[in-house]
Amino acid sequence: MYAPGNASAPLTVSAAAPLPEGSRTALVVLDMQNDFVEPDGPKAVPGAKEIVPAIAAASDRMRAMGDLIVWATRAYLPDGSNVEAVRRPGFKRRPFVVAGTRGAEMVDGLNPQPEDLYMVKPSYSAFFRTDLDLKLREAGVSKIVACGLDLSRSVRATLVEAVGLGYECSVLAPAVASRSDEAMNSNLADLTDLDITVEE
Repeated sequence: MYAPGNASAPLTVSAAAPLPEGSRTALVVLDMQNDFVEPDGPKAVPGAKEIVPAIAAASDRMRAMGDLIVWATRAYLPDGSNVEAVRRPGFKRRPFVVAGTRGAEMVDGLNPQPEDLYMVKPSYSAFFRTDLDLKLREAGVSKIVACGLDLSRSVRATLVEAVGLGYECSVLAPAVASRSDEAMNSNLADLTDLDITVEE
């Protein structure tokens, strides 16, 4: 049983990160890779192919407005040593988004440009063990619009972490897919409860 005198040192609250400064918006596009998008891919998300035009249009439109476009992807090693523990059994049965393979490449139909930001993330959130927060702050970004795959995993994880870091956040509903209508609706409702705007 815990007793106050047993603690070697009291717990302290960490200093909060400063709020993001600037007026730019970043469109963060998550996991739009062949193995997640193509219907015969090993980790295909239903409806993923259908959102490609919406993402392409949003990225072109926002880039023209001076916004930053971020392409966040996965790239697992062939031996699976950098796959998250919860995904490792499935990866061993049927590998996916292996670095250097077509499955890890971005799906056709999108229009990345040299001035965009490209990143490989080790887990669901684009902020987890990456320098994305630093890059966004350096670029004067204070608002994040997220889209891609899938809403209940990478999109949600990225937005929840972004809220904690102080960004104004929204999700582009026509440009996300999830594994079921139920997952889509429940996650949109939960994100709304976090004061994340659902953009139609």
